Amino acid sequence: MTHSQKFLALSASAFLTVALSSGAYAQTATPKVIGTIDRDKVVSSYPKAQLAADELKKGEEKVQKLVENANKQYEEAKKASKPPAELEGLQKRLQTEIDAEVKKLQSVAQHLEGQLEGEIETAIKAEASSHKVDVVLMKQAVLLGGVDITEGVVKRLAAAAHAGGAKTTTK
Repeated sequence: MTHSQKFLALSASAFLTVALSSGAYAQTATPKVIGTIDRDKVVSSYPKAQLAADELKKGEEKVQKLVENANKQYEEAKKASKPPAELEGLQKRLQTEIDAEVKKLQSVAQHLEGQLEGEIETAIKAEASSHKVDVVLMKQAVLLGGVDITEGVVKRLAAAAHAGGAKTTTK
């Protein structure tokens, strides 16, 4: 699963959080207004999400090149008939470098995902509030009815990205 797919999966939880945190499950006499949102469209339309996906892809490519280079160094050392202890030390050093880069990439991914989820959730809540929507569900789960707030959320995110620049912030 790529980081962008993980982001999409994690985004679903942010949307459900909006629905659950609205108190829609409390039994009241007042009918609830249900909103729907196309999460895939929101994420794919959000410039910062695309920039984050690009940044993560570059990080994955960097790790892949590091692995390829490490394999090449190890094979060259083997061909040069280096002693087993030296080969083992080389392997450990190369693995440590790879592990450190993977850990750094995971940290960046977590930061970006958290940041984007928060921004998307804020836009959903604001758009839901402007339409007096009590509950927001994923459009894909609603067979009939509901107020579609997708376009409004996309516009809010675009405006926020434009106002703050479409640049993502990493640690």
